[in-house]
Amino acid sequence: MNRLQEFMGIVRSKLGSGYVFGGQDDKPLTREALAQLVKQFGKSHYYFSSFSAERWLGKEYYDCSGLIVYTLRKMGLIANTADYTAQGIYSQLCKPLEAKDLQAGDLCFNKTGSGIVHVGVFMGNGRIVHARGTFYGVVETQLFPTFNTFGRLNFFAGEKPEAVIKPENSIKKVTAKTTVNQQPFDNTAGIGSLSAGSLVHVTGKTDNGWYQINLNGKIGFVKVAVLDDYTELVKAIAFLSQSAGIDNVYWYNHAGDIKWLDVCFIKIAKAFGAKPKLEEFF
Repeated sequence: MNRLQEFMGIVRSKLGSGYVFGGQDDKPLTREALAQLVKQFGKSHYYFSSFSAERWLGKEYYDCSGLIVYTLRKMGLIANTADYTAQGIYSQLCKPLEAKDLQAGDLCFNKTGSGIVHVGVFMGNGRIVHARGTFYGVVETQLFPTFNTFGRLNFFAGEKPEAVIKPENSIKKVTAKTTVNQQPFDNTAGIGSLSAGSLVHVTGKTDNGWYQINLNGKIGFVKVAVLDDYTELVKAIAFLSQSAGIDNVYWYNHAGDIKWLDVCFIKIAKAFGAKPKLEEFF
């Protein structure tokens, strides 16, 4: 695994972490740490009319540039005392790019009349991971049009991503007990395991033969060969989507988040579907 892939992996592993202005730490947010940030930068960065940075208490926390700075420090590419704003990352650490030349691992910036105000990491397939704001935290989204300036970190000049993830949203069954890896490669650390017959929520598929999954709030990877389609749920969700007019992503998200809801969906589809229609799905 090359350094570019390692960089992308560390950034992706922070999905679900909090956004706190000035944050660049993998330690959980405490009230004391938040109070210190408020003292340093002012209350307006942390407290809003209907929400506040307190929503991230107990979680790791970053701001947009802090996520990049943290990752580069962890990899030993910049000093532990080095600090950069989004503008500084672009002007001091990047080679400018055209949008057409973007590859996974490149940085995407939002440039306004007052300069660069936001940064995220391009993951390929029109997707980006960024510390989006206090309300959202660290998330993966589409590459919004507001990302209008692009750069490649000088540390990774000449490197290509070894695995690019295409988003997927499905529930699958584990065919045999397997280790969940930190990265989509054989020689990376494990973060846990899955038992045969258990269900997993798949959120992506790499171009080198791995599924991206969520395991206890962490991003991990298992080989495609160890997961099978949960055919009965696939058919039930197809029926529910057609009958209710609600996209199947809605049903998958709920089936993956709540224990036993997959079984309920199957029973509901069978109970409420007209018999001729059921035969199309079951």
